[in-house]
Amino acid sequence: MTNQKNLIDDSIIVLRLDIKNLTGMIVEQYKKVISSIKTRDIDTALEVIKNDGEINQLCEDIDLETIIVIARYQPVASDLRRVMTINKLAYEFERVADYAKNIAEYVITGKKLNVLKTAEIIASFEKMFEIIFRMLKTNLQAFLDEDKLMAREALLMDNEIDELYKSNFDELLQKFKQTNDESEQHMISRALVLNKQIERAGDHLTNVSEQILYLIKGKRFNAE
Repeated sequence: MTNQKNLIDDSIIVLRLDIKNLTGMIVEQYKKVISSIKTRDIDTALEVIKNDGEINQLCEDIDLETIIVIARYQPVASDLRRVMTINKLAYEFERVADYAKNIAEYVITGKKLNVLKTAEIIASFEKMFEIIFRMLKTNLQAFLDEDKLMAREALLMDNEIDELYKSNFDELLQKFKQTNDESEQHMISRALVLNKQIERAGDHLTNVSEQILYLIKGKRFNAE
């Protein structure tokens, strides 16, 4: 039994490292896509799209490995919660990464349509990106340390994203009404979709926070 427990512990250590690497890759994706917005650099945007495939592959690997660990070692109690939490975090993080790829596609479309205001249209998104970074990093540390206070801190950040989403929505609608340029209107319409997707990224990271709290407490998070 002791040897079996050691094997489970070793597997969890590797899976935790995978989650850490996955989070780092997503942070880099967002940094690159923000850079591509500001510089209108298609090459960087294309790199983000290419890297999304690597992120998807890592998520699939994590999913498969968690299934193998459960089938082979049959972990119980807190060990089972750790393995299941890792599986669910990989899914949530993968969805957050998808939105970075969509932003990269926005940059490429803006360049093709020669819309010079591509960056200006979504300039107000910068604050949302900053909160996404904070939620990613805080959630990762909460997971690694199994720190419920940090998990709650990350969870509450989503309220800021929700408020920014609403103000961005109103601002984008005004921009749409103020221009008769069809290409600009097209990019604003795409920006409205991206605004919602970034808000959804906050929702996925909220799910991450709740999964971490479940891991620590052994019961589902209750906001009451």
